[in-house]
Amino acid sequence: MTMSIARLSVRSGLKYLFKSTMQDDSVPTPSDTISYYMKTGTPQGRWLGNGLRGIAREPGDNVTESDARAIFQDAAHPDSKEPLGRHHGHPPISLEASNQKATKHSVAGFDLTFSVPKSVSTLWALSPRQLQEQILQTHHEAVEATLAWMEDQVINTRSGRNGVAHVGTRGVIAAAFDHWESRAGDPQLHTHLVIANRVQRVTDGAWVTLDSRSLYKAVVAASEHYNGLLFDALHTSLGTETDIRAPAQNTHNPSQQLTGIAEALVREFSNRSRLIDVETDRLVEQWTADNGARPTATTIVRLRQQATLSTRTPKNVEPSPLRTLSAQWRDRAMGQGFDPESVVASTIRRSHSRPFGIGDFTQDWITAVGLITRQRVAAKRSTWNRWNLIAEGERVCAEIRCASPADRNALIDAVASGAERQSVPLNQYRYGVPAGAADDLRFAGRSVFDFHGSRLYTDESTLAFEEEILAAKNADGGPAAPVDLTFETLTTYRNGQGSPLHDDQLTAASEVLLSSCRLDAIVGPAGTGKTTTLGAVKAAWEASYGVGSVVGLAPAAASAEVLGSELRMATENVAKWLHESVGSGAAERAGRFFRTDDRLRTAATSSGPIVIRLQQEVARLAAEQNQWLFRQNELVIVDEASMVSTLQLAALVRQAKEAGAKVLLVGDPAQLDSIDAGGVLGWLDRQGKTARLSTIWRFKDPWERSASLGLREGRPSVLAEYEDHGRIRHGHYSDMVDHAYSAWHSDVLAGRVSVLIAPDNETVQMLNERAQADRVSLGNVDAEHTLPLRDGLRAGRGDTVIARRNDRLEVVILWVGAAGSEDPGCIESPKLVYREDRVIPGSKEHSVKRFSMGPVLLDPRA
Repeated sequence: MTMSIARLSVRSGLKYLFKSTMQDDSVPTPSDTISYYMKTGTPQGRWLGNGLRGIAREPGDNVTESDARAIFQDAAHPDSKEPLGRHHGHPPISLEASNQKATKHSVAGFDLTFSVPKSVSTLWALSPRQLQEQILQTHHEAVEATLAWMEDQVINTRSGRNGVAHVGTRGVIAAAFDHWESRAGDPQLHTHLVIANRVQRVTDGAWVTLDSRSLYKAVVAASEHYNGLLFDALHTSLGTETDIRAPAQNTHNPSQQLTGIAEALVREFSNRSRLIDVETDRLVEQWTADNGARPTATTIVRLRQQATLSTRTPKNVEPSPLRTLSAQWRDRAMGQGFDPESVVASTIRRSHSRPFGIGDFTQDWITAVGLITRQRVAAKRSTWNRWNLIAEGERVCAEIRCASPADRNALIDAVASGAERQSVPLNQYRYGVPAGAADDLRFAGRSVFDFHGSRLYTDESTLAFEEEILAAKNADGGPAAPVDLTFETLTTYRNGQGSPLHDDQLTAASEVLLSSCRLDAIVGPAGTGKTTTLGAVKAAWEASYGVGSVVGLAPAAASAEVLGSELRMATENVAKWLHESVGSGAAERAGRFFRTDDRLRTAATSSGPIVIRLQQEVARLAAEQNQWLFRQNELVIVDEASMVSTLQLAALVRQAKEAGAKVLLVGDPAQLDSIDAGGVLGWLDRQGKTARLSTIWRFKDPWERSASLGLREGRPSVLAEYEDHGRIRHGHYSDMVDHAYSAWHSDVLAGRVSVLIAPDNETVQMLNERAQADRVSLGNVDAEHTLPLRDGLRAGRGDTVIARRNDRLEVVILWVGAAGSEDPGCIESPKLVYREDRVIPGSKEHSVKRFSMGPVLLDPRA
């Protein structure tokens, strides 16, 4: 996402604003970018927004610290010092008695950070001064156009009882600050647009706060809209073209980039570990000079760990002038084999196509694109609003260049409206707007009581899938266990620790076993004993229908493996099951079956080795397909069912119904949801159609049982309990990473099972490198013979590699070296080879060896 949002509190948020966002600004700002090109730091901030008239400022005026403090810190007019509405933290009269800490947590504003796509930053970094200024101005125009669109469509204030009305405003007061680089020193042209949490109501001019909920709901749509506006402006001013590229490392979504900017150059300027790389190279050179030989791979891993620790805290250095930064970036590009002038020449003035105006789009085209937009949104979520459609509409129209912001605004509005018309509304607009309605009744073309984001939609296919699942829950005729056998099994059941079922577990298991519904569900928070309950259900079911009559499914291979080991039964992940039973795996198998059967039917003789081989192949393929079919009276347990999409659940229910089996959904809808359209388990639970586990057994301390339920329900007040019991530690990012890693490493050395969780891919990679370095030092990993992985790391014998795709091609390692040699010293280069029960072309028996790396499934994309 190229536009992000952060809330600025009166205390900590403003500290960030004054000490970080404004810190590097040059004062005063020269008249053009060429003048400050030679200066240190970034340019002084400038005011933006239609709301500036209320404080006697104009768009483009410089942001002084005194003005910024008046607006953001004091909520006062910068000249007269008159308050702009209520002072920060001053609660409404009805809440005055209970808001002693309101000032500390009051919102002063919102930081909307607009970062140009990496290819645009790369073009800007390598361009001469005049072209840099032109690209910067284009970025400014896109930011301002996005802000104007948000003032028309998004920015509002709530009024009336419980904020029932979304009333328009006279515009926002915003301060824009340009920055040049990332923390790693890579070119990253971005603007912090800090919007004050004070606006004037359009009806009477009163100073009020803006509706932050609407702002947050629309942020993804605004980000995608900014992208479209930026690439439109670059096409108009510089003649650029764009292309859609495959997802970058550790991301899932394709990205739009400038044609002519090579992906290798984008990666060079996107390397967040560049400082570590530079320091590692220095340490390697120093080692070589001191020891007269290049260090081994094991030593390099240790040197990189040293570099990671020494570069984790940024040095307090003066910001470099843009002239110096640009020279450094050009040197880095040339170091990668790219001539800056050639890169710029191949990127600009390459398009001569006429941009589109809104009149170029026919109604049929808009309807068709609206259909695509709706279908793409429906694949990701069960319900959606207009902001979701606008964001997806921008993605669908990413390569359509428009002549002006007005044309793009009209295009995306038309596409989103077309998608709305093809969606099924779940709630209706309550009010119409009469012609000529005043601003107290109308906002963004709708009644103030019917804001854009308030109407929810779905589609007919989602409703059909949900109806199919609900019908299975309501339908009789499914298999059930006998009452006497169920009672006997459940009352005598003991889990692995020898404990019997507790009351809620006994009740839930009985409901499932005795029910004749085609589908049942068990819901419970973490620690309520869902696995214990499932163990009892499995025992009673197998007592009724025989060993092997229970099969387990889970959304991921790892969770399926855990389920299988805990319940001692066959398990599989949902995607793999559907792939093999009704998906492309089944289709491919069926094609092979019919082709083999045709050959068998047309065989010249009814006997002989060829016929026998064909008969064996037919039998094998039929047996393989039967492996992926449910059986009559089988119990299909779907664990972590909240993470399974509605489409997948409907397919499983359909298969179970056809086979005469029963589906049991298990999970907690308050935990992770499905990546695709989902929510069925939570819906069933809200309808009272699930058996519930309520008693927490996992925690030894009584306070933690109730506190964990508070976290599950989203009650912030329970955080105080965790802090009182020493469960929350805080500090600088690098210190917290150190503490978390040290605790995890100590657990592992002590033989405990420990989980280390990080918030982003960058931190995950850093922790992976550190863990690998320690394992290399302990002799658990061979760093001398390794294979490259997709994230840039290398894996050696002893490493554990987790795959992220359901691709089970058999992986072997082809060591290219002296024929027949078993000496690792003769290995020239290792290569990954994938095969599915077939001979690898050109390989010899002696050249293929297994590559043992402990419990490992190599990522096929490595």
